Amino acid sequence: MTTTRSVFACFAVAAVALLILAACGAGGPEPGSAEALYVDLNCAKCHGDNREGQRSGPPLNALTDRWQEESLLEYFSDPKAVMENNPRLKYMAEEFPIVMPSYAMESEEDLRKVARYILDS
Repeated sequence: MTTTRSVFACFAVAAVALLILAACGAGGPEPGSAEALYVDLNCAKCHGDNREGQRSGPPLNALTDRWQEESLLEYFSDPKAVMENNPRLKYMAEEFPIVMPSYAMESEEDLRKVARYILDS
């Protein structure tokens, strides 16, 4: 009888664990998605989980009047060079304490996903 109780207890614990996991949700964005890349490339650390901006980085909303996908790709690859030629970006760099890193080593496909994600906000 104790073996039966042990097996039943194991099943009960497993069932409760599965219910808890199901209630918590999937646990994050789908790997490889634009949202996951935004998090993986550490964009959220400076610009916020929902692109709302933080002390370390400006909000990333309503950007389509100033940015297009191609200009963002250029910026991601060499932010310093793009800032040097853009007075608005120079001012922003002075306002926020963390320098935008270069993502020149990332794939163009991934950077395009992030650019579209940012522009769609």
